[in-house]
Amino acid sequence: AGDPAGPPRMSVAEAAEEAEVGASADLRERAAARVRQQLTASVNAPHNPRGVSVAGSVGATVRRATALLEVGLIERECEARLLLLALVGGEHLLLLGPPGTAKSELCRRLSTIARLGYFERTLTRFSTPEELFGPLSLAALERDEFRRATAGYAPTAELLFLDEIFKSNSAILNTLLTLLNERLFDDGAKRERVPLLSAVAASNEGPESDDLSALYDRFLLRRLVAPVSDDGVLELLLGGEAAEGGSVDAALPDLREALEEVRAAAPSVRLPRHVALLLRDARAFVRETGADGLGGGYVSDRRLRRSAELLKACAAAHGRDTVS
Repeated sequence: AGDPAGPPRMSVAEAAEEAEVGASADLRERAAARVRQQLTASVNAPHNPRGVSVAGSVGATVRRATALLEVGLIERECEARLLLLALVGGEHLLLLGPPGTAKSELCRRLSTIARLGYFERTLTRFSTPEELFGPLSLAALERDEFRRATAGYAPTAELLFLDEIFKSNSAILNTLLTLLNERLFDDGAKRERVPLLSAVAASNEGPESDDLSALYDRFLLRRLVAPVSDDGVLELLLGGEAAEGGSVDAALPDLREALEEVRAAAPSVRLPRHVALLLRDARAFVRETGADGLGGGYVSDRRLRRSAELLKACAAAHGRDTVS
């Protein structure tokens, strides 16, 4: 009859259910271990066996750069990858979110890793052109020339970070638009090409006036950056390296060369018709449903064309010759 004081007996169904739950948990743990192993292997892999458009070492270099960008940062994997994608495609990235979410830290890390000329500035409604583009050149004024001493300022930067971008005023807006879109800088009577590869802008809020619509449209990539989630807070507090104020001193000398190789391969990547149809339908969907905020449901022709070019650059970075 059994000991009435002993543990209660489980039915056959209950025992089977418990065994199934245990097996599922074991399978999940083994699957997670495999994923972690694959991720580690992808970061450390010496080559990309699927490489078609670019050399295999290029994909490995980009993956190492991504891993370095994410060191010590919690829940910033997407932002790190978008930053590299913007650099690969020669596009600009807008990060919208509260302060203290590692937006500027990511840019500083990328400039160190890729050894890029870097310039950053926080804009206010009272910012002057001198703060961004450099002071007037006294030597040029002696020759009756209106020129700026641009060394070390935005016109000479390869990676540009502008905080509180939508607080920029009309005194700098037109020059900034030309710098971002055409990669040109009007220095007095001369228009000069700048070495800018990518610009990253951050803001705690979106644009508030139609005057900023052109500036808003310059940023093909846009990302809402949220604070670390409740699940990630423990890792942030107990994980060792602090995201804020942390630094990455390692550099990848071959990253610049890898990015140039990807850019050279991107134009030859094929954009299939079904992908073009998806982009067309996406624009129609945005137009018909509208969107909150500035611009409503409008997608400019420039934005649509550059979206297709960015897809090609992404495919080239993954070693593919066709956008999938």
